[in-house]
Amino acid sequence: MSKSLSPEAVEALRRLNEVGVGQTTPEVAPSVVAELLASGLVAEAGSGVEINCSGRQYLSGDCD
Repeated sequence: MSKSLSPEAVEALRRLNEVGVGQTTPEVAPSVVAELLASGLVAEAGSGVEINCSGRQYLSGDCD
């Protein structure tokens, strides 16, 4: 079953997915960060978050 995310969380996940290694991550609202962390789609990294494998699977539609 797909996790239901707010439109803001989906957009933030897409922006995080576009970040390359060594690039600065985009600003994400604390409430959106909390939603993504609770869903297991991002991981804390330094002073922000980064998309993980589950987040990439969610974006590709492979989420079950």
